Parts: sequence; structure tokens; C-alpha cells
Amino acid sequence: MATVLRKLLRRIELPEEEQTDRWSNEDIRPVPPERQTWGTLQYFELWFLVNMNMSKYQTGSALIATGMTYWQAIIVIIVGNFLAACFAVLNSISGAQSHIGFPVVSRSVWGMWGSFFPILNRTLLSVVWFGVQAVIGGRMIYVCLRSIWIDLDDRIPNTLPVSTGITTGEFMGYVLFNLACCVFMWFRPHQLRPYFHGASVLVCLTLFILLGWALGTSEGWGEIGRSQATTSSTELGWNMCAGIMSVIGSISAGILNQNDFTRFAKRPSQVTWSQGISFLLAGNIAAIVGVLVTAATQEQYGKGTALWDPSKLFRAIQDEHGSGGRAAAFFLAIVMIVSQLSINVVGNVLAGGLDVAAMFPKFINLRRGAYVIAALSVLPNPWQQLVNGTTFLAVLSAYAVFLGPMIGLLCVHFFVIQRRRFHMPDLYEGSRRSVYWYAYGVNWRTVAAWALAVIPSMPGFVHRANAALPVPVGATRVYSLSFVLGFLLSGVLAYIFQVVFPFTYPEVSPMEEAEELEGVDPNKILDNGENDAKKAAYTDNVTSV
Repeated sequence: MATVLRKLLRRIELPEEEQTDRWSNEDIRPVPPERQTWGTLQYFELWFLVNMNMSKYQTGSALIATGMTYWQAIIVIIVGNFLAACFAVLNSISGAQSHIGFPVVSRSVWGMWGSFFPILNRTLLSVVWFGVQAVIGGRMIYVCLRSIWIDLDDRIPNTLPVSTGITTGEFMGYVLFNLACCVFMWFRPHQLRPYFHGASVLVCLTLFILLGWALGTSEGWGEIGRSQATTSSTELGWNMCAGIMSVIGSISAGILNQNDFTRFAKRPSQVTWSQGISFLLAGNIAAIVGVLVTAATQEQYGKGTALWDPSKLFRAIQDEHGSGGRAAAFFLAIVMIVSQLSINVVGNVLAGGLDVAAMFPKFINLRRGAYVIAALSVLPNPWQQLVNGTTFLAVLSAYAVFLGPMIGLLCVHFFVIQRRRFHMPDLYEGSRRSVYWYAYGVNWRTVAAWALAVIPSMPGFVHRANAALPVPVGATRVYSLSFVLGFLLSGVLAYIFQVVFPFTYPEVSPMEEAEELEGVDPNKILDNGENDAKKAAYTDNVTSV
């Protein structure tokens, strides 16, 4: 059996030119100068692509479903996106400066083995988000098919329980959407750039057309202005705080792995203001359109119920407006399918594939990692996370509990503790010779800071997951601040641990001295073990605590 397993592993190993050792392969090495081509325009395109999609639209529309008025929801969106943009810019500079991605940067913070924890968390998020985006895309495919055969609900009778959160027809659309994703995943991201560019422009125009139609066919601003909050002022305030965390949570996975994109930057300065402006514009446009369209159509199409899921709105249009409505719904759904394909490839496949490649660099590259993410995405039952607006927002805010502290640790380590410097060879050396080996490959200071930063939000998180479990009111209030609280707490605690239990980061590491790195291309630090003897001579100089 062991022999068979060894043969199987040898068969699935990557070609020699794509791998080097346990800690590196072609997809996670530093980006060489000839591929450092991203400028201001590319980062504008990135955030318009990432934020112009149905999940961002639903983040805004779901706020209406929780009982907020349109203007309260808009305030939540603007504040949430402003904070998210600040976090994104802060966490992007390390990748732009060093040209390495999130998995490798994590090694400097968590340790060579400890980095597997945030990488695994990001991988799981990619799995969950891939599934959620695929369900949304699948519903849009079903809308397209229903435009052709309006009696499709009868042709494909539902055989699944209501509690499942998806019908048989929608599941068929989900399968078709996944097949389309698998085709796109075969190509390298740069090969799809023309498609991505066109998709972001098309989706932006379509959202404004949808908004104009919603205001024109309903009673417009009058109907929106008549909406009233359905909760008390105290509860409303805390609901708005929770909504802000949900807005941040909707993009927190993208904030965490910012370096996977900024490593391609021509210069670090090109990832700051360009990302801040484009993030705010795109994030606010998509979510605010979701709020206004949902508020404008709530009475006419939802009969008093907020249609926060656009696929339900499009079906209502099909039912009420005959062949014209069916044609409109068809073309709207086509654009949304394009949007969902784009965000799944860029936001989940690229990031998740790199994370899997970082954990198993000898066997998995970006393409293989992408297919692993797609195969696993069905396991969390993603359709159940889209049952209603409250559930959807709960899913978004749940991510913030764990990712806020991780992002805080990345930022404080880069700017404060390590003073904006990486020892590049050490990031690819899995032994005591590496500065980032810490204690047995794990930086216990980071682990402790993350755990202590997560603990305050856990009671509220448990209650949000299972409302039957009683917790103090204060715990739910703390949970409503989870991302920002976790970000600040983890950063402060990491700094305190560094002061009380200092770890010395040298100006020049022993491995850098051994490699004589002056003027050498970043990729040439990976020598495939040729200089192991020279590196070993410096082992005693590396502090491991």
C-alpha cells in the first residue's frame, strides 16, 4: 500500500521546472521585474471587478431586509467601505514593496509552519465564497432559462425540501455555472484580462440601467422616501454597527490576501490612492444600487417584502411584464453571470489556488489549486447561506471575527515590528537557519495575540450562529464591533508581546550574508540547496525563541 501511495505521489508531482522544494514553486516565488507591470489603471480595474458583483449588491439590499431605511443603509455602506478601503491599502503595501504574496508574507508573521493556519483559513474562505458566488450565478442561469421557457418551474418540478434553500431547477443552474467556471480556470489570469476589463464596465452600466428602471417603473423616490425603520433607536444603532461589520466582512477575504495582487505593482506608490479611490467608488456604487433598487421595488414587486435577492426580483419581472419582462430579465441575468464568473475567478480561484499551492508546492500549482477549491466548494452547502437577508449578513459578519485580527497582525508586523523589511531568502527556508523559524517554526507571540483578540467576539459569534443559545446583551454589542475591535486588539497585543518578549530581526540575516544578495534578482535567492553548507555555518547566529 505504501509503495502504491509513493508511486501515486510521484505521478502527481509538478514538473521539475515548476517546483524547487517544500517551501517554493513557480507560483509563490517573488514576482520577477518583467512581470511587475500593474499600475494605477490595473488597480482601478481590479476593484471595479471585485466589487461590481451580485454579492456586493446583495450586501446593500440585505440591509433593507433587516428593517433599515434606505438612508440608514447607505450610511452603513459608506462607512463600512471607507474603513474597508483603509484596511485594504494598509495591508497592500508589503506586497507592493517586496513582490511576494499573502502566503509568503504570512511566514514572516506566523512562522514557517505557523503560516499554515492563516493560509488554511483563507483557503476555507475561498471554498465557501466560491460556493456562494456559484449559487448566485446558478440562480441567474435559471433566470435565463426561465426567460426562454416561462413554465420551467413546472418542467423541472422541485424535489428538494424547502429547508435546503435551493430548488431542483436552481441546483441545475448551479451545476452549469460551476462547469463554466471550470473552463475559465484553465486559463492563466493574465490571459483573461480583456474579458475582466469588459466585464467590470458592462456590470457597472447595467447596475445604473437597473436603478433607472426601478425608479422609473415604481413610484421612484417617493416610494423609497416612505420607508420607515422597523426597530427601536437603540437596536437600530447597534444594527447599523453590525451592518458596517458585514460590509467589511463581505470583502475581508480580499483585504487579507491583498498582497496576491499588489505583488505585481510597478511601484508601491501605485497601490495606495488608486486602490483607496477605486475601492470606495466601486463598493459604494454596487451596494447603494442594491439598496435603492430593493427599496423602490419592495411594494410593487415584493408586495411589502424586500426582494434582496436579485434573482427573485428578475422572476417577478418575468411574471408581471410578459415577453418584454422576460427579455429584460434574460439580458440582466446574462450580465450578472458574467459578473459572477469574474469575481469567482479573481476573488476565489486566484487567491485560493495560490494558498493551496503554498501548502503543497511540490504537488499543486495555481491551476490545480483552483480545481481543488471548486471541488470542495459544494461541501459547506453554500445555498443555505443565502436563505434570507439576515442569514446572508450573518455569514458576512462571521468572517470578520477571525480575519480582522489576522489583518491587524499583518499590518503591525510590517509597519512597526519588522519596520517594513523582509529577509527574502529566509522566507523560503524551512529550518532553524531562517530568521522566521521562531520556535519550532511557529511565532507564539502572533498565535497568542490572535487568540486573545478573537475571544471577546466569540460569545456573540456563537449566539449569531445559534440564536437559541443565550448570551449577555453586552456580548452581542461587542460582536457588532468584531472586525475593528479584533484588528486593533491583535495589533496592540502583538506589539506588547514583542516589547515584553523581544525577538530580534537583524538588519541583514545570516542567510542574506551567505547569499551575497547585493544587486541580485529576488528569484535568484532560491538556490535549490546549492549553498546549504554556507547557510549552515550561520545557524548559530539566528535567535530562535
